[in-house]
Parts: sequence; structure tokens; C-alpha cells
Amino acid sequence: MAVKIKDTGFSKYKDAFALLQSKKVVVGLFASSGSEVLTKGIVNEFGVSNAGKNRNINIPERSFLRSTYNKNYNKVAKRFGQIGKAISKGNFSVIPKLKLIGLEQENEVKKTITELKAPPNAPSTIKAKGSANPLIDTGELRSSISSELRNKKY
Repeated sequence: MAVKIKDTGFSKYKDAFALLQSKKVVVGLFASSGSEVLTKGIVNEFGVSNAGKNRNINIPERSFLRSTYNKNYNKVAKRFGQIGKAISKGNFSVIPKLKLIGLEQENEVKKTITELKAPPNAPSTIKAKGSANPLIDTGELRSSISSELRNKKY
């Protein structure tokens, strides 16, 4: 006796969950931003000591990426859970939902950059750029924050 298997939609669920598990959302600065912006981002994210021509410049850590990630971790985890629930209810549009998470987190990082006030700029820096906001001079760093949807590498 032959057994005939009839798929009543399970493969769509399976494929959608497999797609969800195979992707990751990455937010930050990418090579396309250019080396000058990347350098500014790295220096401010992690800080640097003994910099400059005379090795007498210290730039304190002003995390805008890691701090935003840590602040929003639970919120993002909840959003991934919502995607799982949507799949279980028959909504298989995974990619647009992941891209939306990326855009939301882009905006959160930009908000962090805008609102960050401490540690403050040195008085000489404030005088040179005419602003006390530590991470904003021209706005180039903030406008370079973007997100990408990538395949996970196993």
C-alpha cells in the first residue's frame, strides 16, 4: 500500500522560519561610508588615548552603537518574536519585517547620537566646532548610519 503525503501548508511555515533563522539585521557604519567617517565612528565608539601628532590627545569613549544595542536588545528580541507569531498565523513576509527592524534601529542609533551629551567635548573642541554636542559636527556620522539584511554564516 502506497502512502500519499498531502502538504496542507506546513512547508510554507517551515520555509518562512528557515528564512528567518538564516538572516541577520546589521546596523552601523559600513565601508560605503568612507574611511574618514569609519575612523570617526570607531574613535568615538571606543575612545582613544595618546592620539594626534604629539600623542597628547585623549578622546573619551562615546558609545552610540553598543549602547543603543544594549538599550534596545529586549525590544528587538520582542520584534523577532512578533515575526515568529506572524508566521504561525500565516503571514510569511519575513524580509520586509526584518528590514523594518533595521530601519527602526537605524533611527534609534541616530537618536542616541543626537541626544548624547556626555562625556562633553573639551572647551577647545566646542570653540572649534561651535557646538557642545560630542558626536555632531557636520552630521555626517549620524547620516551615515544604515542597516543591512545579511545572510548568517554558519
